[in-house]
Order: sequence, then structure tokens, then C-alpha cells
Amino acid sequence: MSVVLAAVPILVVIGLLLTRVPAWVPPVAGVLAATLIGLWALDAHAAELTEAVGDSAATLVKVLAIIAGGVTLARVMDRTGAQKQLADWLAAGGASLSSALMMANGVVPFMESVTGFGVSLIIGLPLTLAFGFTAYRAALITLMGIVIGPWGSMGPGTLLGAELAGETFMDLGVATAIVNFPAVMISGVVTAFIAARSAKVRGLMLVGYLCVGAVSGLLLGALVLGSNLLLGTPVAGAVGAAIMSVAWLLVVRKGNLRPGPGGSIIPYAVLVFGTIAGQLVSSVVPIGWLAEVIASPAVYAFAGVGVALAQYRQPTPGLAHDAFRLWLNTGVPTALYILFGLVMQGGHIAETLAQSLANLEDGYLFLMPVIGALGGYMTASGTGTNAMFGPTQVAVGSQLDIHPQWSMALNNAAGCWGTIASPARIELAYQLSTGPSLHDDGPRVTRGRLLAVTVPVLVASAISWGLMAYFVFPGLDPL
Repeated sequence: MSVVLAAVPILVVIGLLLTRVPAWVPPVAGVLAATLIGLWALDAHAAELTEAVGDSAATLVKVLAIIAGGVTLARVMDRTGAQKQLADWLAAGGASLSSALMMANGVVPFMESVTGFGVSLIIGLPLTLAFGFTAYRAALITLMGIVIGPWGSMGPGTLLGAELAGETFMDLGVATAIVNFPAVMISGVVTAFIAARSAKVRGLMLVGYLCVGAVSGLLLGALVLGSNLLLGTPVAGAVGAAIMSVAWLLVVRKGNLRPGPGGSIIPYAVLVFGTIAGQLVSSVVPIGWLAEVIASPAVYAFAGVGVALAQYRQPTPGLAHDAFRLWLNTGVPTALYILFGLVMQGGHIAETLAQSLANLEDGYLFLMPVIGALGGYMTASGTGTNAMFGPTQVAVGSQLDIHPQWSMALNNAAGCWGTIASPARIELAYQLSTGPSLHDDGPRVTRGRLLAVTVPVLVASAISWGLMAYFVFPGLDPL
């Protein structure tokens, strides 16, 4: 009975997501349901709930600030025309297989690696639209780029997972890169299929598209693995995705990168290189709160806003209002969904769900990736997933002869990939791909239509990982 009750908050959120209620309603309803069930049925204490939320209050503020910076930069780039100038340079080949894979296996993963917290969607989706993809297809292509999740924001979730599993950051990063191969290949194949539908490709040519997508994903995975081994885990995602971005850009532009995008790329360069520099500098700053500020992508996103406005040198009436309204529709729901995940953790709901599945003994091996993906769904972050389910996965995996390194790597990869179906990411993609200016001849973008693709993608990935967990991981030595 407790398991059924523990599932109620998740079902409430999913049900409301498929309706037309305001974006804040599903997470608030989920928080209320999780609080009531945790306190009433699962013997949680109010102190546990407040502690779970209080410990992550700084993270909630950080996420709100990062999304505020991201949406403001996106709106400024659009209003000043810099976004169009950059998009025209990138989109020389139009809506093609190459451009789709450049975004899903290159540009979006690169932005996710550097910034995280959905900024890759905020910046990547408008750029993908510029290629000529419909809003629905652009949203899906951009979501496929989150496959780099374990290295998002330079990998804090992977670092936490390493600490919980008693592994080094490097070893867990390499193990996660190996485990993540099914996800990156599925990401490439799905992106290629979307591009094929856009180009109305069928038959043998469709098979060719899918093969190219699989190879693209495989190359991204190999580059991330190699970067982990040679350069370390924090920068592995950014380096691998940057190489893929340049490679596909050369294909899109037929080997000719001139004329360049001019000054339109400078605000994004400020965001990217500022964030990288901030991460490096913050590691030697002894004052905790100051280090957090220096490392936050929000600082460099707003710096990029300043650069873009200085380049434009003209009034931008209504810009602040537009950015604030988009932030309300994206940042606030995202923070509420993170709060939902925290309450699920503090209310014993996540623990109840995981322990009920652990009673399946060997059958649990097939469900290890499902549990990881469930964490990604609830928290929209790899850090939250590893904190919520990592210890349980390691403990049960050890009982079934799986080394903690592989248990945590699987939880890490599945949890990060599971965020593509999380309410927070779906809401963000939905808000960014709807509006009067985004009407086209493609399918109307709805949350349900986005889930209709992302959920089967996760099912296919979970099946692949489940087979790995059952047939490969038991008895496998750590790296």
C-alpha cells in the first residue's frame, strides 16, 4: 500500500502536465501531495522535509538566477538581431541532417556542459528553429542534446556520485562515459529520424540517415570518453561536444567558415569562456559564497547581455518585460519542480519506491536504469538523482555482485538522460517553442507530444542499460 501511495505525487504531476493548467500548478500540486503522503503515510517528519528543502535553498536561487540570465541573453540576442546573424551563419545548409546533428550532438551538448540548468535549451532551441525546422522538431532536437548531462555544468552531479560511491572523480567519469554509449547513439538516431521526417526521406535513404545518426552519437561518446581519459572529467563533455560542433559545422558550411558570424558570437563567447574561467577561479577562492557567485553562469550570461546591448547601441523598449515574463514561465516552474524532487526525498517517497523495487532480487538489475531515470524525472538534475537514489543503487548492486563504480555510473547516466522527460525540462521546451511568432505547418507543440517522443526514447535506453546491468555488470571489475 505504501508503494501505491508513494507513486501518487508522480501520477498527479503527470496527469496535470497533460492538461492546460498554468505551468506552476503541476509542481505545486505535486509538492502538496508529496508532503501530505510523506507525513501521513510514510512516517516522515516535518524536520526532514524542511532540512531537505533548506539544504538546497541556495541551489534553487542559483537555478533561478541562471535561467534569468539565459532567457535575458536570448531575448536580447533576438531583439538586437544578433541571434539572426549568428543563426544565418550556422544555418547555411538549412534544415538538414547535418544541421540537426550539429545541434543535438554538438552545440547543445557543448552549452549544457558549460552552463547546465536548461540554458542549453534556452539558447539552443532558437538557433535550431533558425535552420528551418518546425517548432516541434526543433524542441525535440534540442532535448536530444541533453544526452551530455553527466558532464553538465562541469560535472557536479558526477562528482557527488563519485563521493557517494567511494570512487575518484576521474574513474566515475570514465565509467559513466562507457555506460552512456547507448544514450548517445539513441540520441543521434532519433535526431536523424526527426531530420528525415523534415526532409520527407524514406526507404534506403532513411536507413542511411539513421546510420549517420548512430555514428554521430558514437563519435560524441568516444570523444567524451577520450577527453575524460586525457583531460579529466570536468571538461570532458565540453571538449568532446566542441569537436563535434566544429566537425558538423564544417559539413554544414561545406568546409568554408568564412565569412564568419562577426560580433554576433561575442555575447555567447562571453557566457562560455566566462563560465569556464569562473569555474577555474572559483576552485581557489576560499570564501564559499563568493566562489559560488564567481562560478555561476548567471554572472556571465548577464555580462553577455551587457556586451550585446553595447554592440546594439539603440533603445530596446519592452525588453525587460519580455525577459521577465519568459523567466516567470520557465524559471519559476523549473525551481518548483526541483522543490518537488526535494520533498519527494525528504518525505521518504523516493526511498520507498526504490526499496520496493529492490525486493525483486535479480530482477532489480533490469530496473536499475528505471530508478535512475525516475530520479532524473523528479529532480531534473544529475546531482539530485545521485543524491536521491545513488546510495540505494550502490547498496543493492553490491548485494547482486555489481561493483559500486558501475552501479553509480549507471544511475548517473540514466538519471541525467531521464531529465529529458522531466516536467521541468518539458515545460521549458514547451514555453520556448510556443507563441504567436512560432506558428508553422508542423504539429502543434504540446507537453504531451514532447513526452510522446522523450518517454519512448528513455524506454529504449533503459532496455539497453537493463541488459548491460543483467548480463555485463555482475562480477565486472572496476576500472
